[in-house]
Amino acid sequence: MTGLKRFIFRSLVAPVRLYARTMLDLRILGAHHIPTGPKIYAHNHISSLDTVWVLPVFPEPVHTIIGPAYASKIGSRALDYLEQINAMPEHRAAVVDRAVHYLRMGEPVHTAPEGDLQEDGKLGRFYPGVAKIYRKERAPIIPMALVAPKKAMRRIRMFDMTVGERLYKGIFVLRGPFFVNTGEPFTPEVRDDIDEKQENERIMQELKARIQSLVDEVRNNYPEATS
Repeated sequence: MTGLKRFIFRSLVAPVRLYARTMLDLRILGAHHIPTGPKIYAHNHISSLDTVWVLPVFPEPVHTIIGPAYASKIGSRALDYLEQINAMPEHRAAVVDRAVHYLRMGEPVHTAPEGDLQEDGKLGRFYPGVAKIYRKERAPIIPMALVAPKKAMRRIRMFDMTVGERLYKGIFVLRGPFFVNTGEPFTPEVRDDIDEKQENERIMQELKARIQSLVDEVRNNYPEATS
């Protein structure tokens, strides 16, 4: 990412940081675990603005793997300019290679492996994208847990979006608390003696278990996260 693009990215994060501090009640935990250099941020998906609310946590600009937001022609141009990664159906085949490209440039990528919101607060199915990226470029995986009380979530139907035959509901957390709990980086061993699909599933299950542990840590220590 060029210096100009990094400047624009940081400028866009500034109002997010202000809103998060004054209105959202963003609670950042475990940020000291974030290492320098290329890395793969991965977190659960609880609201339509997750990829926005986590931006103040990152110490540098990131390349986020994004789906439905790319449906907007104007939005897609802005996202492309800032070198975000298009995960719409017609672009999915290129997602892993684009993520690997940025990691090899020394820059972080960011994704929500569930791909869609999990309204009940439980973790859903983790798609294998993170494992596929990691197998090609062994950057550390940074597990992150997003947690907000159910009463803070609002369905705004005008922001519902259909991609193909799939409905993405517009669910927002505009007033918190909104917790982002970052865990320790991990670099799972990759085995070549078992089926690749099986190995990807093993890596994703380890990531899922780590994120679940981080979710539980917030819920067990902060009553306001579940009230």
